[in-house]
Amino acid sequence: MDSKEIRRILKSNHPEGYVTSGQYQSDSYSLPYYIVATAKEGLFFYVNRRGSLDLDLHLPWAKVPDTLYLRKDKKDKTYRTKEELLLTIFVGDKEGKMVAELIEGRRKLLPWVKFPWYRKIPGYRSQVAWKMVMASMFYFFFLGMIFASALEDVEDDTKQAVKQPVVQTEAEEEPKKSDSESAKKKKAEELAAAKKAKAAEEKKKAALEKKKAEQEKKKQLAREKAKAEAKREAERKARIAAQEKAKREAAAKLAAQQEAEKKAEEEAAQKAEQEVAATTQVSFDNCDDLRTEYPNGVPSSHPAYDANMDRDKDNFACERN
Repeated sequence: MDSKEIRRILKSNHPEGYVTSGQYQSDSYSLPYYIVATAKEGLFFYVNRRGSLDLDLHLPWAKVPDTLYLRKDKKDKTYRTKEELLLTIFVGDKEGKMVAELIEGRRKLLPWVKFPWYRKIPGYRSQVAWKMVMASMFYFFFLGMIFASALEDVEDDTKQAVKQPVVQTEAEEEPKKSDSESAKKKKAEELAAAKKAKAAEEKKKAALEKKKAEQEKKKQLAREKAKAEAKREAERKARIAAQEKAKREAAAKLAAQQEAEKKAEEEAAQKAEQEVAATTQVSFDNCDDLRTEYPNGVPSSHPAYDANMDRDKDNFACERN
């Protein structure tokens, strides 16, 4: 069951109650409860175990302490007594705020008290007298054991120091002095060698950086040269394309002009032919007369065509069979 379904069930079980999430006697949500608060019956703590919603605890108002300490967080409120934490509830929605109002309206509230540091020590948390006495006895015994063990270690070190006194003679001090000078000299030589090695390393590093800078400069120049060449090539191709386009346009224009001239000539020739035909004889008495001028006959579009001479009515007069 999801949270919405659980809240719906709880509202149906407690019509006059308000539902929120929280925890009883814990400020963590390791095992979250669904808390229902009603004005008459108090607080009900439900838990969802494997899809089953069970009532884990019923806390009537009579069992809620008269005085509570309140701590507020962004979306939670925690209530506790002097001895222990009571419950934590979620107040990030309207239902949670109503649960908080029911609790705070029936009990006296004080600000959260930060307890002294010793209240965090086991045995002193509950402020129960016999627990505090037993804890004190255990801590004193434990500290005594530590102190006694430390004393024994100090005594053993003192005895060993007495048994093995250190006696230094002038003959022993002289080699030490010589060793000290030799060590200083050796240390100075090591420092000089380290300084020299460091200078050589820095010089080598500077040479590498210079070489790297030169290589990068050459690469940059090569990139710029390639870019310029690509630009020139693109411009050359653009010029060639423009020239070819101009040639095609000129050829097309010339062809169109020639076609227009040819058409004009054909129209002029046709007009002249029509004029010539108009001046010639276009009327004949019979097919014999027509064939003297047009041996193969004439079509219906010809001026000499006469429907009376088209015996088979095929729009061609005086044709030879």
